[in-house]
Amino acid sequence: MSAQVGAWVPSVTLGAAHATALDAADGAGDAFADAKVAERLREVVGATPGQHRALFEPQTSARLIAWLKALVLAEEAVAGCDAGPRSPAIRIARLLRARGDYPPGLTAWIKARSSNRFLPYGSLQDQLRG
Repeated sequence: MSAQVGAWVPSVTLGAAHATALDAADGAGDAFADAKVAERLREVVGATPGQHRALFEPQTSARLIAWLKALVLAEEAVAGCDAGPRSPAIRIARLLRARGDYPPGLTAWIKARSSNRFLPYGSLQDQLRG
């Protein structure tokens, strides 16, 4: 019997550096070419739901909308940021809907720019769980 050996990657605590990277990526353009921004975005994408909650919930809805757009664009532009049904953009969309701040037209914007079929609602299984 052979055991598979992998590299252990410690979990990252999301914080100010990640918020700064999401703010920088809001305008996209050259931000995705910055290695530090790209790495921080990959860390956001790979974080746990609890880590996302801690970072996202205190933010204003306007900032969350910008972050959601940045994450949608990052999925297409930054290697390692594609997350399928685990996309943090889905968590932001749910938070915005819970606040009553999900803007009209945002779903069309997302669908026009993303190949992730789970955006912005998540998987059917997640939706059924509530």
